[in-house]
Amino acid sequence: MAGSRLFTASVCALLLASTAGAGAESSPEALGQIIDQAVARVPQCTGLAVGATQGNVRAQRFYGDTGNHSRPGPDTVFAIGSITKTLTATLLAFADQQGTMHLNDPLARFAPPGYRVPDLNGQPITLAHLAEHTSGLPRRVPNPPAPMQPEELWRFIRPYQLPRAPGEQFLYSNLGFALLARAMVRRLNASEDQLYARIITGPLGLHDTAIALTVAQRGRLARGFRPDGQLAPELEHIPGFPAMAGAGWVRSTLHDMMRYLDFELGRLDVPLRSLLPVLHQPRHAARPNGSVGLGWQMRDGAHGRIIFKDGAVPGYAAYMVFVPTQGTGVVVLSNQGQCAVRKIASQIMSELIGAGGQDLPSSGSED
Repeated sequence: MAGSRLFTASVCALLLASTAGAGAESSPEALGQIIDQAVARVPQCTGLAVGATQGNVRAQRFYGDTGNHSRPGPDTVFAIGSITKTLTATLLAFADQQGTMHLNDPLARFAPPGYRVPDLNGQPITLAHLAEHTSGLPRRVPNPPAPMQPEELWRFIRPYQLPRAPGEQFLYSNLGFALLARAMVRRLNASEDQLYARIITGPLGLHDTAIALTVAQRGRLARGFRPDGQLAPELEHIPGFPAMAGAGWVRSTLHDMMRYLDFELGRLDVPLRSLLPVLHQPRHAARPNGSVGLGWQMRDGAHGRIIFKDGAVPGYAAYMVFVPTQGTGVVVLSNQGQCAVRKIASQIMSELIGAGGQDLPSSGSED
């Protein structure tokens, strides 16, 4: 499972550059043209659903094919990959607010009986370390089976020796987020999907955002394609599932992700809005020249804090980026692996927050 692709310093500098026209609100037609131009600059992907919002203006555009001989639409279902982690982090922030779990609780408190959680010189891995990618755990379980049951996660870490103290260094870890999700599943006595629905997707009205799809949702699922155009395996058949579900196995639609973007921008008058300062607060330095909060990654600059997260699983790529102080954000969903969703999103954002629409380079960083 792919994880987060960070902007390079040069990309962030372009996005954060101050210009006279920065923040000027577009019309829906002009915003749609900006999307069209950004998509035209990248190699063609099988299918794309792109949405952008700036103040009270928004636009959506759809390109290519779902793999079912139809163009994507607002209700086409895509895998969102590691954007799932932002949902899992929101569960943690909610549990901390409610007092049922706490950010500084040690992971060992929630391990199954008889399973050891590694520490270093008595310093434990906390739930916050998992959510900010500073646990010291590796990126993934090597050569995971298909299917892989949750017990395999705990079994893998039992003999693991941490190379550095928890909290010392940012090191992106899908494994860490999967364990975070499993800790909450054990403590709250509900599956990841049940927790998302009860705490996040239900209250926010994200009715097509879930790990397990209904029959109707599966009928709207875009088929996933490899970079070479061949069909990718279904998510349920990818090594690591279902143990890694809380790290990257949620599916959603552009309609839902644009509403989720509205939530992250503080536009939805819901109780969960009180969690946004915690979710968006920088907690630890993260390469290159950025920081990480709870699940989200970010950079500060002239136009405010740029917050972003990407996601990729075989057959799909997704990206979300937004600047709360500007009321501006972009969502890009694709049903082709390695589609340049980050480049599309960064080019749209560069137009909207004032980097002159320059064609921004890819980060070159590995997932």
